[in-house]
Amino acid sequence: MNHSRHSFGLQPGDSLTWKYEVIDRLGSGSEGEVYKIREIATGLTRAAKLYFRNHKSAKRLVRYARKLDALRDCDIVVKYFHSEEVRIGDTFIQCLISEYFAGAVLHDLLKDYRGGRMPPFEALNLLYDLTIGIEEIHARGEFHGDLHTGNIFVERRGVFFQLRTIDFHEWGRSPAIERRSDILSIARLLYDIVGGRAHYRKQPQPIKDVCCGLRSDLILKKFPTIFHLRAHLETFEWA
Repeated sequence: MNHSRHSFGLQPGDSLTWKYEVIDRLGSGSEGEVYKIREIATGLTRAAKLYFRNHKSAKRLVRYARKLDALRDCDIVVKYFHSEEVRIGDTFIQCLISEYFAGAVLHDLLKDYRGGRMPPFEALNLLYDLTIGIEEIHARGEFHGDLHTGNIFVERRGVFFQLRTIDFHEWGRSPAIERRSDILSIARLLYDIVGGRAHYRKQPQPIKDVCCGLRSDLILKKFPTIFHLRAHLETFEWA
């Protein structure tokens, strides 16, 4: 199997070296797949990100591990433990072990809502928690680079959300451009979770005040930094 393009195909009960047992597949991205695993010696639950094998995988793992470690005090960032090589079939794969977060991927969580759409007030609550988390990252001179419904894990507790985000990405642009891209991604995420284009015209004004019709120039003029977006979410008035 060409692991650079396909799933690793691990199933519940499969071994990941002698140390770990696969519980479930959590998600996938352009760089690899994330699995929920059990540490055999302790019974503790962890998450394993397996990188598709290519000439950049080792460098990406190192960069990702260092970024997680640098941002270890940010609540929204998964906690990094260690990295190692694991053998799948005849191939050695780069693997990063981190905390397991018990929430659901936002993409899957939306399936619990009627029509797959989150109500506006609830969506803005989630967006506020996400904005606070990303603001912590930006305050450290860093960025996420790839925010979307497939790499944000959500756990609901009462009226609050607890979030974790995975799969940081770097597109080779300056950190300042990447941070502005995070703001645009947050606005796009709100647009998507309330129903996208098909339902945008009927959204209340507080939704439109953030999404700005997905015009990046208007969004960045209104929210030049993540601080401005957070301040807006704390102070806007419902009509």
